[in-house]
Amino acid sequence: MKKKPWFCLILLLPFVTSFARAQEDEKPWCVSVWYPSSQHPDGYTTLMNHLDLIHEVNPFWYTPLPDGRLQTTHENPEHLAAWREAGKVIIPTIFSGLSEVITDPALRDQHIQNIVALVEEKNYDGIEIDYEGFTTSTRDDFSLFIEQLAGQLHARNRLLGIAVHAKTDDAGAWEGAAAQDWVRLAAAVDIFKIMTYDYSSQNSPPGPIGPPQWAHDVIGYAATVTDLSKVRLGLHFYGYSWRRGSPPAAAVTWDSTQNWVQSLGVEITRDPADQEARIDLDVHGLPKQTVYVADAVSINYKLRMMVQAYPDLGGLSIWGLGGEDPANWDVLAKFASGHCELLFDNSRQK
Repeated sequence: MKKKPWFCLILLLPFVTSFARAQEDEKPWCVSVWYPSSQHPDGYTTLMNHLDLIHEVNPFWYTPLPDGRLQTTHENPEHLAAWREAGKVIIPTIFSGLSEVITDPALRDQHIQNIVALVEEKNYDGIEIDYEGFTTSTRDDFSLFIEQLAGQLHARNRLLGIAVHAKTDDAGAWEGAAAQDWVRLAAAVDIFKIMTYDYSSQNSPPGPIGPPQWAHDVIGYAATVTDLSKVRLGLHFYGYSWRRGSPPAAAVTWDSTQNWVQSLGVEITRDPADQEARIDLDVHGLPKQTVYVADAVSINYKLRMMVQAYPDLGGLSIWGLGGEDPANWDVLAKFASGHCELLFDNSRQK
């Protein structure tokens, strides 16, 4: 017997409803970029050309002095005005390897006051802390510093972000990672960025810079200590070249490696486990080099793994603007949108 149209619609309704619900539940990732994050002269152009995919800009403009004051480097009012005109959230990054400003109570208090004063003077949406390489003896002091700073910023409706070393358990693989107490830090901040790159670093033997399985395990640990909606996966756009297969490696860009591929006819190979582009340069007249570099293939492979495993992951933070594979941005377009829910429609109301 021929079924009537209304009967067919009833049969299809559960499928239509489930599809619509899946679309509503989909949470596009937030995208932030550190700038400058390479020495490439096209970094700013890259940033401006992809503002439709970028929600948050983290200018690397400040470092602390031993007395707790902030030193300004590369501050650029014209860039700041352009980002604001585009409606981007501006959360500058303070970078440091100084432990004294957080271990001495008086210095710590002064340092926090200086940070808050800077945020209010410049009317930033918040601040990000990237303090690296401390000993484990600073662990409690660093957590206290972040908690106190968060209290001061939140009282003024400003955001606090933090960049932390990657690890797959609390102890981590080295002292700098162990010195960061993810439970306390993640509870205090609004944005928790994990630097899931440099698995193979400039000072290690050649290898993939951001293996997907390692990044997967790092985010898996993060899921045990915090809500993943505030977590950002650190995503590298750069590469390293090891001369004669030995450290130290030199930083390279995707476009520089393409010169070798096209002019010298060298082949790109990939390990199925990580898909990161590898080039073994063995050309007469040039020193042998082993290169690993991010490209659209490796990034797509990694992000697909992440979105399947961690649909609640909050977003991505990119290091290495300038000279990257242009197709990287096509990949990002699949995972990001024009709105970043975590940033409260372009920052908290001030």
